Amino acid sequence: MLGFALTVQIRNTDEPDVQVGATREADLVLILDELNTREEVLRRQINETRQTIEDLSTGQQQSDTAVEEAQARARAIGILNGTLPARGPGVRVTVRDPERAVPSSALLDAIQELRGAGAEAIQVDGVRVIVSSAVTGNPGSLRIDGKPLTAPYDIRAVGPTAAMEVALNVAGGFVADVGREGGTARVTQAAEVVVEALVD
Repeated sequence: MLGFALTVQIRNTDEPDVQVGATREADLVLILDELNTREEVLRRQINETRQTIEDLSTGQQQSDTAVEEAQARARAIGILNGTLPARGPGVRVTVRDPERAVPSSALLDAIQELRGAGAEAIQVDGVRVIVSSAVTGNPGSLRIDGKPLTAPYDIRAVGPTAAMEVALNVAGGFVADVGREGGTARVTQAAEVVVEALVD
């Protein structure tokens, strides 16, 4: 009887431990599932945050690029209209007219040849030349947009140096025309030419 009682007692004592162990195992499984769920949510939030940062960065870069392009266009328009100075490689042309015989058509040819060769900005004797500029007057008394010029004429042009020099020196072109009128035109390439005259 004593042995039977002890056996029953031992079994009764062991059974709660098994139940407790089973309960703890179930709790651990639930906790692990919750942790996995939370980890998945956090990973998703991290990925969304990274994507948002990338989108904002890309948007900022696109915005910066658009601003730079707009500024470049505004500068190009300002130079073309003569409201902004220009600086860069180009040519300097000195036209001597000792006989006061070089006509306005020769100076106009020089301007057109420079434009055709890619000149970005041109000035003659401190007068800015733009698309609507007019060269007038008689030999020895030339004018650009009504402003008087004085020989020797100083022409400055910013643009592709080699192309502009070739355009002015082409056979039968500007340099030859000035020579036929008893004058001389010397074209010099320069690493930096400053066109600072502005349109009022």
